[in-house]
Amino acid sequence: MLRVALLVLVALASVGAALWAVQSPNDIRFQGPGFEGETSRAAIVLGLLLVGAVIAIAWGVLAWTVGLPGRITRGSRTARMTKARTALADGLIAAEGGDAIAAAKHAKRAAVLSEGDAGGRKLSLLLAARAAEANGDWTSAERAYAQLSREKGAELAGYRGLAAAAVKRGDRTGALAHAKAALDLKGKADWPFGSLFELQTAAADWDGAIETLAEGEKRGRIAVDAARRRRAVLLTAEATRLRRNDPESASEHANRAAKLAPGLPAASALSARIHLAAGRTGKAGGAIEAAWRARPHPALSLIWSDLKPSESANAHADRIRHLASLNPPHRESRILIGEAAIAAGDWREAAEALKPIVEDGATSRLCTLMEAIARGRGSTEDANRWARLAVSAPREPDWSDIDPDGRAFDYSDADWARLVYAYGDGAQLIHPRYESYGRELAATTRIALPAPGAAPPDAPSAPAADYVAKD
Repeated sequence: MLRVALLVLVALASVGAALWAVQSPNDIRFQGPGFEGETSRAAIVLGLLLVGAVIAIAWGVLAWTVGLPGRITRGSRTARMTKARTALADGLIAAEGGDAIAAAKHAKRAAVLSEGDAGGRKLSLLLAARAAEANGDWTSAERAYAQLSREKGAELAGYRGLAAAAVKRGDRTGALAHAKAALDLKGKADWPFGSLFELQTAAADWDGAIETLAEGEKRGRIAVDAARRRRAVLLTAEATRLRRNDPESASEHANRAAKLAPGLPAASALSARIHLAAGRTGKAGGAIEAAWRARPHPALSLIWSDLKPSESANAHADRIRHLASLNPPHRESRILIGEAAIAAGDWREAAEALKPIVEDGATSRLCTLMEAIARGRGSTEDANRWARLAVSAPREPDWSDIDPDGRAFDYSDADWARLVYAYGDGAQLIHPRYESYGRELAATTRIALPAPGAAPPDAPSAPAADYVAKD
């Protein structure tokens, strides 16, 4: 713009000077030693304009001549960059298409053409890595990604490739290191947090995963509720590991998990068990009550029964009813009332408590309880029918969490890692024993069944056949 303005000003000044000279009637006389002459002002102005034009043309030719090598160099560089970009594009397309030979060929050509160009070098390194991946040459791929991770602005891409290549080779330690380095860059990408957290949970590094989760939450990489639930699972898994060797730390972890997610039965059950083992019956009961309000689970009711093993039958029944009253509509609360009635020999109350649940769908657990009711009433035929139904009836996922020895939530590291995502992201529980058809605790094992015919005097007899399970 400045150059154009100057040209316009020079042109206007020249036109003005020419007009002034033409309109001036006066001639200019000049003399010197041995000569004398005169000329008009118009001739002088026109002569000056002509000289200026000649000088301008000469200067332009000189400048063009001087700048010619630079233009040739720039043109050559532009053509080289165009060829490099074409090679990069063709190579990336070949790599994505699985043509390893073509990808490698284009990668070599791009590397040669991109020499001296920072941006082209980064792209050529990326192409070289992708071509090596397509060829199954993970060593070369890692070498290219390592170089890329040292290029300014391309560190994240390099570390991501290094982490992926390490996972392919089964080097989880290397993958963890690369993901950690990427997370330390403080970038805005989501993958460093996700990859590092996934690798740590897969390796059962619960404490490391908790630290990474805190960092991801601070950076806004995960929703607050999901982070809270994930943390609860991780704390429970670590508490399970520490329970034998460091019960105090295990108790701290389990208590924190139960407070973060009362709806995670595994956390509350573990917290209550640790309290109970340490003689803290009141705290154990408080943990069970809070968990029952949030999400009842049969494992919780078993611990509740263990809180006061020496109490009378009536006191035990009252405590069972108290627990059920904390969440009356829930299915487990109704089953709990039914089990308490069976233990007390009140077959009518037991049948009335279980009837609505049985009508919704009889499970093997419910069939076993109905069998106990029928035998208590002395109806052998109905008891045998319920026993036959129990064999083919579907199992209950929650009840399968308790093994035949009465241990609940006996998860492997892989199970805990899966629960981190199932419960953390979707608030869903997992049931490994149910999925693997593992044996479970018998439904009536913990119930002190009275002898047949021991129903209370005020309980009129009613045929158990009134509550036939639906197939």
